[in-house]
Amino acid sequence: MMVYRYLNEQFALQALQTNELKVGRLGELNDPADCLPTLSGAPAQPNDEASEAFEKRYFSEIYNDIGIICFSSVVSDPVIWSHYADAHRGMALGFDFHESGAKLFGVTYDERRVSLDYEETEKIRNENDAETKYFASVITTGFTRKALSWEYEREYRLFMNLHHCRMKGPHYFIAGMRPDRVVLGLKSRITEADVFRSINHPGLKNGVTRAKMDREKHSLVVDFNARQ
Repeated sequence: MMVYRYLNEQFALQALQTNELKVGRLGELNDPADCLPTLSGAPAQPNDEASEAFEKRYFSEIYNDIGIICFSSVVSDPVIWSHYADAHRGMALGFDFHESGAKLFGVTYDERRVSLDYEETEKIRNENDAETKYFASVITTGFTRKALSWEYEREYRLFMNLHHCRMKGPHYFIAGMRPDRVVLGLKSRITEADVFRSINHPGLKNGVTRAKMDREKHSLVVDFNARQ
């Protein structure tokens, strides 16, 4: 499956040159309700703020150990380019996860937030091999739903243990993330030649192109058979 990571020019070039992608922290996502399910049956709290604080503390172990990279399955939506690729000045890096063995989680979109059963979640947490099962259960059920208004992103998520990542400054990076495709934004000053000079990746020979404006629809055209 081909999915795309949208980046501004600087971070896209860094990713191409290092084969690394920055890993996000679960507690710093741009939607405060993202990766923060509610807990039904949890110990009673005096108010909603206290309940949310309890839930954050409860999931803090996962927040400290697990990182996230977000991708989109679409590359022709101009809104995504505007929001995540520096208003079309950046790039979209395409990754084919079909043969990599990595587990991608598709995001579902709903008006209601996810609610996990506290007792059931605690039961999993206290079983043998508890950490692995607990992480997998919470991630699969609680960290893959967003509000309906995010549906345009058609998001897929890759979760990874931060202990397996490299830390540079305050940020974590995962190595071995070599893209299979590169799409230059409409306004990107980077050329195909720049991409080929920046990296040594023979597999990208026919996998670099520039997005173009569709002449009939509010959409972009991405054609890897059309050389610039």
